[in-house]
Amino acid sequence: MTKVATIRRTTPDAELSEQVRIINKVVHKIWFDVMRPNWLSDKLRNLTFVDLHIISTAHENPDLILRDIKSYLHIPHSTLSSSVSKLERMGLVRRVINRRDLRSYSIELTDEGKKIMEEHERVDADQVSRLIAPLSRDERRQLISLVEQAISRY
Repeated sequence: MTKVATIRRTTPDAELSEQVRIINKVVHKIWFDVMRPNWLSDKLRNLTFVDLHIISTAHENPDLILRDIKSYLHIPHSTLSSSVSKLERMGLVRRVINRRDLRSYSIELTDEGKKIMEEHERVDADQVSRLIAPLSRDERRQLISLVEQAISRY
């Protein structure tokens, strides 16, 4: 009886460990083979994940103040500050006084920043399209549903 109970306790753990290993391998393959194409512009290639999130957030929510961006992205102030400074040096954003709160700053995309945002959106759409195109319509729906379920439970 004890042996059966032990097997039942360890089997799900072993199965979960194997599933984690497989998903980790798949995610890395997606990242290195699909999500990091070598045909990106130099500026886009030199942006980090956080940099891209800051640009995207500023693009989608131009009235957010820097403190709101920090909270929205769940990043430390030092990370936001250094990333925004880097993006300013690259000529992609500029700090501007917020229209809602004249005591605070927002970031605004420059024309070059808007071009990078367009490239980023185009590359993202192409990458995801290439990733899911081999799947059937039902498989794509199932994949989306499963990923949404996993994210909502996180």
